[in-house]
Amino acid sequence: MNLRNIIPVLFALIALSACSGGNQPVAVDPTLKGILGDKFLVGVALNSEQAAGRDTSAVRIVQRHFNSIVAENCMKSEVIHPEEDRYDFTLADEFVKFGEENGMFIIGHCLIWHSQLSPWLCVDADGKNVSPEVLKQRIKDHIYTIVGRYKGRVKGWDVVNEAIVGDGSYRKSKFYEILGEEYIPLAFQFAHEADPDAELYYNDYGMHEPGRRDGVVRMIRALKEKGLRVDAIGMQGHMGLDYPSIGDYETSILAFAATGAKIMITEWDMSALPTLNRGANIADKVAFEKALNPYPEALPDSVSHLWNARMKSFMELFIKHSDVITRVTAWGVSDSDSWKNNWPMVGRREYPLLFDRSYQPKPFLKEILQPKKAVFDEFIYTVTSKGADKVAEKPNIPGMLNPILPGCYPDPSICRVGNDYYMVNSSFAFFPGVPIWHSTDLINWKQLGYVLNRPSQLPMYDGLRISGGIYAPDIKYNPHNGLFYMITTAVDGGGNFFVTTNDPKKCNWSDPTFLPEVGGIDPGFLFDEDGKAYIVNNDALAGKPEYSGHRAIWIREFDWKNGCIVGKQKMIIDGGVDKSQHPVWIEGPHLYHINGTYYLMAAEGGTGPNHSEVVFTSESPFGPFKPCSINPILTQRGLPDNRPNPITCVGHADLVQAPEGDWYAVFLGVRPYNGEHDVMGRETFLLPVTWKDNQPVILPEGETITYTTDRPYGPTPLWTTDGLAPEAFFIRTPLVSCYAISGKGQLTLTASSSDLNDKRQPAAIGRWINNWTFTAQTALNFTPGQQGDFAGITCFHDDYCYIRFGKTLDKEGKPMLSLEAYSRGKLCNQASATLPQPNGKIYLKVEGNDAVNYTFSYATSPKGNWTQVGEPVSADLISTQTAGGFTGTMVGIYATGNYHN
Repeated sequence: MNLRNIIPVLFALIALSACSGGNQPVAVDPTLKGILGDKFLVGVALNSEQAAGRDTSAVRIVQRHFNSIVAENCMKSEVIHPEEDRYDFTLADEFVKFGEENGMFIIGHCLIWHSQLSPWLCVDADGKNVSPEVLKQRIKDHIYTIVGRYKGRVKGWDVVNEAIVGDGSYRKSKFYEILGEEYIPLAFQFAHEADPDAELYYNDYGMHEPGRRDGVVRMIRALKEKGLRVDAIGMQGHMGLDYPSIGDYETSILAFAATGAKIMITEWDMSALPTLNRGANIADKVAFEKALNPYPEALPDSVSHLWNARMKSFMELFIKHSDVITRVTAWGVSDSDSWKNNWPMVGRREYPLLFDRSYQPKPFLKEILQPKKAVFDEFIYTVTSKGADKVAEKPNIPGMLNPILPGCYPDPSICRVGNDYYMVNSSFAFFPGVPIWHSTDLINWKQLGYVLNRPSQLPMYDGLRISGGIYAPDIKYNPHNGLFYMITTAVDGGGNFFVTTNDPKKCNWSDPTFLPEVGGIDPGFLFDEDGKAYIVNNDALAGKPEYSGHRAIWIREFDWKNGCIVGKQKMIIDGGVDKSQHPVWIEGPHLYHINGTYYLMAAEGGTGPNHSEVVFTSESPFGPFKPCSINPILTQRGLPDNRPNPITCVGHADLVQAPEGDWYAVFLGVRPYNGEHDVMGRETFLLPVTWKDNQPVILPEGETITYTTDRPYGPTPLWTTDGLAPEAFFIRTPLVSCYAISGKGQLTLTASSSDLNDKRQPAAIGRWINNWTFTAQTALNFTPGQQGDFAGITCFHDDYCYIRFGKTLDKEGKPMLSLEAYSRGKLCNQASATLPQPNGKIYLKVEGNDAVNYTFSYATSPKGNWTQVGEPVSADLISTQTAGGFTGTMVGIYATGNYHN
């Protein structure tokens, strides 16, 4: 996996000079148009004072940072065409002249709009609607005159503005009342005739809403079918702290791009004030006005951080899609210019734009203009065996060494084609998603990479909980079309979907096909011998559950030729093996057709210590399914707590048959320590399957599973000059790349304003801890500039439980090493060390000690003595028992920067 070739680069490749090391400045005089101008036009709306050059502070910002301007009000019909026989080009001429003198791409806004409309345009002297013929002529004259005056000078026009409402229907404006939808193609026709070389745009707000999105798509396609030019769709970017979601906005970008038009972000601003229902306090005018104007002096730090984080995320989204986005335009220069001020009440103070009232860039812009860099020479992870005599030198029997995938690789699914075995696992909120493994002997496994290795396949953005995301993938081969299928659930992020490939070794799977008809979680495929296919999944019952944890398994037919569901769904398992015993959380189903019998295997009891695997049989895929005589077929519940080297929580199994005819099962399990604590999460185990009474048995109830202790691993680098290691991953899906690797193998990480506890995408790259005892170390070159800048090592469980160890500044502004452990959101362990040399390279190391604790130390040379910082940190602080959730512990590198001061 090489993320640099997947995601457009914002920070890591802003300036090549910054990638070679240290905190060198990105540019002598960094500007927005200099940094982003090769991706899209960087635009701003100008008011008349700015176009005339009287607002000199704003003019300096526009000249320095922007390469495109749009008319805020001076070209709207009420201003430029106030009377039928009179045009006033005074302000518009100044605007166009400003753009020409400063080499700007000039955009006219807007030709046809129901608001700020010249009062005479659609009515006669008596105030009655004019005839369709009269309105057509007036529209033509209006467009011909304005566009014609600026032919060859104004490069693009918002031809029609806000013609579609939220449900996707046409707005019932005066234009629509008189002409119906015909006025829209007429406007585009007239604009093209007036200036054949000008770009023509449709512009609207609320474009993240599904109804309006679909309505605009239909309209644009209809215009193109008529042979009319629509060069771009303008997505007005009027946003708030709680709307729109990045996912919804991205969905619209992709939908509009599919029409063949380019995309423009045309009126970007983000309200920093709470979204209010205007009617909530209207009876109490004082309370109402106070609620509308909560920050009359300045934004609180907490609100400022949220605002900047969202603006940064959206800018990264625009950069990610710069292949289809041709312009991003802020709707005003500074906060003092915004139309949101004094609305809907006089005195209301807003903070929605890129520059503040002092004409200074907001923190998220500073992050773009002057990103902070941390350079890591290498990151090496090692597990050294302390008991090599306990490990078979060359195990030749599958299942001899367990777990077969140590570390957080849960919910395994497996398939075989010829001599090749492929296995996949859950990946939750980490990116890339669904690790995929290959083996030819079920003993030695190599990670090929990830199934979902493109952001388009896995858009997991701000706010997604770490234990959300990708659950229980299922991999199967369809011999009828030669494709491999992986189906899974994006929990909290879209539902069930599948992807396909003809060769898993290429790690190039299709974009997702979502299956909205399939609810619940844990879908699994069966491609049957007769060419039919089925999907089984966990979901709620059709009626009210009879007890807590009461779930069901459903089946539906899958049309693999067309990639869709056919027919109706049917419930085939209600509750579990014995409903009278109130079995809980029947899930992770797999359906097999073996020797004429259908076997349904599923997990039961929840993924804790009561986890188990059960099996049912039927003569038909639609049932009825009956529990087999031996159930459960796998569990470790009820065994003595004091048994040596316990494995717990086993279940979520999948079966595979070897070429020789033997059967095996892969399943998840947990290696706890100190009671029920664990730091590695759910791992993958393998055992042979015995067939008894015509049913599979993985392990007779009461027998124990053992594991091999202290298996050596590594030393393994997290990256090389060829890119990141196959096992490397990020926290949630990065919108843009945060790293670059030099030809010498150094990784430059751009410090993000998003920290580990922000529930966003921090600048962190890591891998799973896969043993209780391990060593991970790196060499760091980082010069913190202010308090809050931090770079080093992290051991990360989730947004609330993590450890960080690295270089920062103390209260006096002097460089130091800091060790901080957070558990359940609270700082519970802290230590620091004064650096003998404030600048230059520092060597950092974390050592895991039998899952008891983690020790952090540093050295000033690669062969120097290591100095421990603080006391060892208890592993319990970031264990699953403490933090909850379903993941293990990531260890890796991390950098954050303070761009607010």
